[in-house]
Amino acid sequence: MIRTDGSSSARAEREAELRAVTYLAPGLPLGLFEIVVTELACALGRGWTLQSEVQSSGPMHVHDDPFRTAAVDLGFLCSPSFLFLRSCAEPTIDLVPRGFVFADSRSAGRAQYFAELVVPASKGVRAFDELAGGVFGFNDSCSLSGYFAMQQHLCERRLDGFFSQQRCTGSHRASLDALRSGAIDCASIDSNVLARVFHEEPEWRAALHVLASFGPFPIQPIVVRRGKGLPTALELADLLDEVMLDSSVEAKLARHGVVGFAPLTETDFEAERCALARLGCLPPQDLDQIASEEQP
Repeated sequence: MIRTDGSSSARAEREAELRAVTYLAPGLPLGLFEIVVTELACALGRGWTLQSEVQSSGPMHVHDDPFRTAAVDLGFLCSPSFLFLRSCAEPTIDLVPRGFVFADSRSAGRAQYFAELVVPASKGVRAFDELAGGVFGFNDSCSLSGYFAMQQHLCERRLDGFFSQQRCTGSHRASLDALRSGAIDCASIDSNVLARVFHEEPEWRAALHVLASFGPFPIQPIVVRRGKGLPTALELADLLDEVMLDSSVEAKLARHGVVGFAPLTETDFEAERCALARLGCLPPQDLDQIASEEQP
């Protein structure tokens, strides 16, 4: 876990801080989330802290929910975790109805992204069926772009046992390195992560072939904890709209590939909710039952 702190000495009280967590770095740059948290905290007159959780793309179990323990107030996480947390009997979060818009022409100003299925260019693979019996690499099992996009594709095509192995690499970058070393045969990569890699390390363009694109999917959501003394989701959405009126903030975000924010609602996640339900990944959560299970 990486933690950055924007609190001044005059704002050292924890209750005066906007405590944020991102599960999306370093695939997406930590600086991107620092900009957003800084601007929101400034508008709210608060100090801020930002944690970067690198072990997964978000919590997929009620016991891992940092919002339930009031450890954090604001979060950037992947869609499966958001849908899981919202499916709990007593949801702890609300969706901030704005999402990042990245500089991808396919997004056309909408808060969405894709999962890119990539293979080593040297292998000469040009059709999905050629991957049968190979090794699929994924960043973590909570990731939509890295993991669930492929599971949904396999489910839709009824391709049980298509891969000989599915291997967790730990991050999108580790998946790319595993492709280069030959440890895996294909990987599904967040389209914005891949665009960043291609921009910063152009040699990867020649090393990889994008075999297919899954999506579009709604962009990774921004969520806020339900609690007294916290801004509402709608208030934060209004603040994000105001932030984008500042050309200096717009320029900072642009350096990380973000061109603005666009409306994002729970309805936008409905198709993904249904897909995850078909995979059995959104079981109902009953807090009383969970509590009883914890009894010795």
